This record gives sequence, C-alpha cells and structure tokens, in this order.
Amino acid sequence: MALCAVVASGAFAQEPFPSKPIRFVLPYTAGGGSDRLMRALGEELRERLGQPVLVESRPGANTMVAAELVARARNDGYTLLYLGWATITTNLVIYKNISYKLEDFQPITTLYRSPLTLVVKKDFPASNLKELIGYARNKGSLAYGTAGTGSSPNLLLVRLSKASGVNFEHVPYKGEAPAVQDVMGGHLPLFAGSLSNSAPSIRAGNLKAIVTSSGERLPNFPDIPTFREAGFEEHVFTYWHGVAAPAGLSRAILDRLHAAFVAAVESKRVRGVLEPDQIPTTMSPDAFSEQIRRDIETWGPVIRANNLVE
Repeated sequence: MALCAVVASGAFAQEPFPSKPIRFVLPYTAGGGSDRLMRALGEELRERLGQPVLVESRPGANTMVAAELVARARNDGYTLLYLGWATITTNLVIYKNISYKLEDFQPITTLYRSPLTLVVKKDFPASNLKELIGYARNKGSLAYGTAGTGSSPNLLLVRLSKASGVNFEHVPYKGEAPAVQDVMGGHLPLFAGSLSNSAPSIRAGNLKAIVTSSGERLPNFPDIPTFREAGFEEHVFTYWHGVAAPAGLSRAILDRLHAAFVAAVESKRVRGVLEPDQIPTTMSPDAFSEQIRRDIETWGPVIRANNLVE
C-alpha cells in the first residue's frame, strides 16, 4: 500500500502543465484595447499550451481589485494577471492601505512598451512643447486630463511642471476615452496619455499631438516631435504592460509560460491588435523584476514629493 501511495504521489507531481484551463485576469473593463490584446494572447497560448485561456475582467480600485485576487490565488500557474504599469509600481507608493505587495507576484514578461503623448484640439493656439509652455505660463495655469491620479501621464506632467515652472493642473478621469472626448468638445485644454484613444482623431485632423515621450519619433506618427528634441531629456519615458503570476511559481512552469508568451507576442495575431504606439517588447522574468524595481525607485520620490500619497 505504501509503495502504491508513493507511485501515485510521484505520478501526480509529474502531471504536465497545463492540464486544465488557465485563468487570465484583466484589471480593466471588457471591450477595450487591453481586452482585445488579452483575447489574442489567449488564442495564441491555447495553440501553444493546449488548454483554453479564460479571460476574466475584474476592474476597480485603480486595478487593485484584480491584483489582490491574483496575489491571493494558488501559485500553480493557472491564474495570471494582466499587469498594468501602475498596478505594481506607483500603486504601491500611492496607497497606504494597499492589500498586496511587490513580493506577492512573479513577473513573467512585458508584452509591449508605449510612450505618452500630449494632445490638444486642432485649433489650440500651440503646436509644439515650447508654445504650449508659453501659452500655459501666460494663462497662469493649464488643466490636463489623464486616466487617474498617480498614472504615468500624471507623473510625467508633474515632472514637466517642475522643469518648466508652469502650473499644470491635473483633472483625473475614469479612463482615457472620456478625457479625449472632453478635449474634442473643448471642455478640457490638454490630454496626456497613450495614443490609443486619440490616434483616429489625430489622423482625421480633429486633434493634434504636441509631443511624445518616446526616445525617437514614432514610425506611425513621424510628425509628432519628442521631449528629447525639445530639450527635456529627463522626460523620455515609456510605460509597459505585462503578465505576472502569484509568487512562488515553480521555475519549470515559469519557463513554460514565459516561452509561450514570448512566442505569442511575436505572432501576427497579437501584433495585429496592438495600437500604433505600442511597441512589442518581451523580457526575461529577472529583467522584468528589475525593471519594476527601477520604476518604483524612479517615481516613488516624485509621488512623495508632490503629496500624491493617499
């Protein structure tokens, strides 16, 4: 009986991964760009791993609802988190009562990197960063909208305000789309964020992009100048989105998942759903972990110095 128990235990321990569906938790509402990306990734993973990938939308609390759920899940590789930049970097500094910590997660890989862009209405009386700063200085201040307090565009504008001596007043929105709509409608002077929601209107000539935070001009938008060109080297920045699992994942499962995600990001299916400013980018788990630590070290002092802690 003892021998049978040992044999049975060994067989169970060697069960191949994955042997059942994988749960992929999205911290944003269904139907958006991240949801489309996750579903494309899920199809690629299904073909490579041989199991369905079930996308589950759990928005709320600036992505913290989904992150807490995954942090508390079993570390067996069957529950994964679509990881937004703020979820595991600035949220850890901003929110005093946050229910998870960096050590609760095993980063797997980044999926893409993307710059931030400042966008105004087509008839706004500034067409580049120098003119924007001059206009804001003459007005005394200038309001701008982002997807929320502590978001990467919010922090970038805080840094720009310090560097230029101009008062940029933050107006947090629940998502980027409403902020872009308010710029279109003339209710908000400036939007700071990704190009995902503003690109169609920029191409149609209804909005204009003032500057982007990429190191070089974007291939799909070569007319948008960079912060670097304007003399603001410290504003060169790209945020990332990635994938993480609960901490304690075995190395064998981590390696299997990493290889599958890297292959998926390289596929035509996934690249076909990426936005024009989203640059496919993968990293090793160790490099991704180090990137997260560097981002916390870079932006944590900015958050504290500007009293953004809640």
